[in-house]
Amino acid sequence: MNYINRFLLVIYTLGVMAALFVLGLATAGWTTPFDMLQSSLYRYHDRMVIGTVVAVFLIISIKFLLHALSREPHLTHAVVHETDIGQVKISDEAIANIVTRVVNQVRGVRDVSPRVVFSPEGINVFVRVSLLPETHIPKTTDEIQNNLASYMSEVAGINIKAVKILVESVSSELKSGTPRKLM
Repeated sequence: MNYINRFLLVIYTLGVMAALFVLGLATAGWTTPFDMLQSSLYRYHDRMVIGTVVAVFLIISIKFLLHALSREPHLTHAVVHETDIGQVKISDEAIANIVTRVVNQVRGVRDVSPRVVFSPEGINVFVRVSLLPETHIPKTTDEIQNNLASYMSEVAGINIKAVKILVESVSSELKSGTPRKLM
């Protein structure tokens, strides 16, 4: 959702909230807003302002309704390779799946949550990981970065600009099927 749509959604939501708040107060017995609205409808200038506000909210409602009902395909970014006989595109979802597979192969990694971001300078990969206890964090994260960069370059032909890792937790639980190391 672009910034204009977000701005419109905020304005629309605030307007609807205000109208519902006043309506709620009116049902509780406070009739002043309705009395003010009724007296405003007798003045031409006030009718024009109210009509404009209603028209804007109606247009925004129609815009959001059409947007919600449209069947736009999920747009994904893709890395494009040109060959002699055509194009090869690799989607961001495919890259994220590769990242998950490569990072899960690193010893000491429990969980992986990747995010791929395309920028004009190149591809950035953000990886959130949970590590097993007794895992050497600097060594493991270096291994993750190096494995990702080399694997993506060799297998997919993609050069990654940056691999940023956030170690979210060091968990005492093991992956299912992983034997527990006894001391």
